[in-house]
Amino acid sequence: MLDSLHIKNFRCFEDLTIPSLGRVNLIVGKNNSGKSTLLEAVALFSQHGHSQALKDIAKMRGEVFSKKTLSTLEGDSYIGDSPKKNYIQYEHHLKNGRVDVIVVINGKNLTEKHVHEQLFPEENHTFSFIKTTIYPEKELAKAWDKIRIQKKDQLLKNALQIIDKNIDDVFYTTNQVTMISVSGEEEARSIKSMGEGMSRLLQIFLYAYQAKGGYLMIDEFENGLHYSIQEEVWEKLFDLAKELDIQVFATTHSQDTIKAFSKIALQSEEEGRLISLGRNEREIDKGKITALTYNEDEIKLIAETGMEVR
Repeated sequence: MLDSLHIKNFRCFEDLTIPSLGRVNLIVGKNNSGKSTLLEAVALFSQHGHSQALKDIAKMRGEVFSKKTLSTLEGDSYIGDSPKKNYIQYEHHLKNGRVDVIVVINGKNLTEKHVHEQLFPEENHTFSFIKTTIYPEKELAKAWDKIRIQKKDQLLKNALQIIDKNIDDVFYTTNQVTMISVSGEEEARSIKSMGEGMSRLLQIFLYAYQAKGGYLMIDEFENGLHYSIQEEVWEKLFDLAKELDIQVFATTHSQDTIKAFSKIALQSEEEGRLISLGRNEREIDKGKITALTYNEDEIKLIAETGMEVR
């Protein structure tokens, strides 16, 4: 688990330091303040900086990956914790366009290879990245199969009962359509008939299980989730984070989400952190993105006073 985070010369981050992280972290900030970029940086770190991870990030953004993408990584680009115990570092050589990558885990230099060779350790950290949209059902079906094999499907059904207490089964048809069985009803029905919130919940908890022992990133947590159920969702996420040894990073624009997170963070034994990203207004470093981190004492003050943080 990362205790802190330092990102240098990655997309919009010139030099960002987050000195303290928790088990569950909620990132807030205005548009174009780097919330999604922070999630991408953690995903890239979890894959030891592999060039395929860069390609995946570009694809999520609708960008075309090429050698020019690598050239945007300026000299001494860096993602990791602080002090420099776990990190990946890109060194861009302007003369020949080559990008070298150094990967250090637990203070040990694992490899020093060229990005285009794609020679990296296979033992990456596990991670799941949940985008703002619902994934295709065939992808959810694959994730569901893994949960069934591990006999964890009942826990997932319990999570869906946040929306409807009468749900007693979830299954997939041969055409990989998500079906929900509700007690008292003669026939199961498609999850899509039950609203976007049900599909969003399923996606969050399916991919939480897949992130066991690693990192879970959730972009725009509140999408599809009514404010009235968010406390229960956070409560289950905090519990799962401890049970599965997951570190959670989520973003939001919603004040309701911040309130729900704050309440559960104070109740949970696991540490929660509220992280606010914003562009500096001081003339000396005007426009540079910096982070404010709120610990649980400060979160308590936010929850009690209703102070707006976003």
